[in-house]
Amino acid sequence: MEEFPPYLEEEEEGEEDWASKIKHEVIEFILRRYSLLSAPDMARVLGWKVREVNRVLRNLENFGRVKRTKLGRTYVWTHIEEHRLNPMYY
Repeated sequence: MEEFPPYLEEEEEGEEDWASKIKHEVIEFILRRYSLLSAPDMARVLGWKVREVNRVLRNLENFGRVKRTKLGRTYVWTHIEEHRLNPMYY
């Protein structure tokens, strides 16, 4: 049997980075558009697991793109551009 050339393996690794990049962009877009959201709400809307959403949110927080704020007993996330606005407490 003939083996595949090594460049195909490199493309597979690139696809994984591509998928995670899209996840980051989707979460950022949602937060820019709708501002304060919790991880379970985003997971429900996207059809993802909460664990997966939390992983992406923590990565974005480490990059300085999103900010987590405690609101009552839960945490909500917002895009860093929107963080200067104070959340309204009812």
